[in-house]
Amino acid sequence: MAQLMVSWFICDGRFRVHAINPVGRRRGRIIEIEDVDSGERVHGTAGRLERLVNSLRDSSTSMPLARLAR
Repeated sequence: MAQLMVSWFICDGRFRVHAINPVGRRRGRIIEIEDVDSGERVHGTAGRLERLVNSLRDSSTSMPLARLAR
């Protein structure tokens, strides 16, 4: 069964979130977060990336993505 990859912007377009949509019994999950300006990408477990996206949405930060991902 095919899965659909989607992406959306958060923090006024500063970060792009890449995810896989849920299909059938499979859950959707975030697979990558990209800093649009620098092109830096963060990978990790789906739970860790979801927590990072939630923290980015809650605060409008000016810190680099690498420092936030720690």
